[in-house]
Amino acid sequence: MNDAPRVTITNRQRLAPIRRRKIEGAVRGVLGREGCALDVEVVFVDYDGIRAVNREFLGRRGVTDVIAFPLSDGVVAPGVSLLGEVVVCVEKAIAEARRRRLPIEREVLLYAVHGVLHLLGYDDHAAGDIRRMRRAESEALRAAGWSGR
Repeated sequence: MNDAPRVTITNRQRLAPIRRRKIEGAVRGVLGREGCALDVEVVFVDYDGIRAVNREFLGRRGVTDVIAFPLSDGVVAPGVSLLGEVVVCVEKAIAEARRRRLPIEREVLLYAVHGVLHLLGYDDHAAGDIRRMRRAESEALRAAGWSGR
């Protein structure tokens, strides 16, 4: 029996290729470092897709980079193996990567990792929380073969 978390990837965009194994490895790495054996779903969308998710589930308008949907507030029911779902806007990642002159793949990976960290309870509003999240993101990117921010 394999106790490694399952990472399910759904690609609903055609703007950039998604390197599934790289994403799966990075997500499993984050989960492992945090001692979490629960499964995660990662969905890749474009601007229209993230707008629809943002409006339908959060009641917000517009585009954002990533939305994380935890299964519960830190309490997982018996028999449940899913931590939550992360929705990544690849079109936003492309725009930001071009603006910052970074590889698109790196930015997409960063968004996926960022969303998983949110599922794990990380926050990015207060200064201390932001530093903690950035350290965890950097560690995940280094482990996936990317250095720097």
